[in-house]
Amino acid sequence: MFVKLCGFTRHGDIEKILNLNISAAGFVFYKASKRYVKPVLAKELCEVLRGSSIAAAGVFVDDDADTIKSIADYAGLDMLQVYNSETEAVLKGFLPVISCFRVKQEHTVHDLPVPPESGHILFDTFDAVSMGGTGKGFSSDILKNYRFRDRMIMAGGINSCNVATLIKDIKPFGVDISSGIETAPGIKSPDKIKEILEIIAEAENDSNA
Repeated sequence: MFVKLCGFTRHGDIEKILNLNISAAGFVFYKASKRYVKPVLAKELCEVLRGSSIAAAGVFVDDDADTIKSIADYAGLDMLQVYNSETEAVLKGFLPVISCFRVKQEHTVHDLPVPPESGHILFDTFDAVSMGGTGKGFSSDILKNYRFRDRMIMAGGINSCNVATLIKDIKPFGVDISSGIETAPGIKSPDKIKEILEIIAEAENDSNA
């Protein structure tokens, strides 16, 4: 299963995940976020990841394609997570891009977009104030009949209490976790990370049994 832990801001937190079964570590470049990292810090954090099997993912909300390319090249990103579909289209062929869609309470499965060609889509919870990392979830029932669950990444309020149920019921391609592994925004808890990774592995084994 694709497992992305997002919102890293500290060298020590990156160092503690290097040998864990994690697919990607996320760095937020949205300046309004409590987990925002400047490109110079992101470059340092990506250098800590270098040589590991963990991809460096950049999360972008309102930057244009040229700015994203510049930051990605400077910091050494391996993949991108983009909230603007037009920008995502321009970035095609540059780096792997995860398309993002924020799910509202009134949405139905018919409102959900298809993933980009040969790519993945991430569903997060819509919030009028924040673009992500709120710790708020949305009803997973909307995803049970989504046709592209094999290319879908779930986010939004995922933690050790609900991740097993989500994996067993929805069977997504991956999960993206931020607030569920923190003691405060941007401050990661090694104990919470260890716990949730163990739960994910067990739930995945149960789903494949």
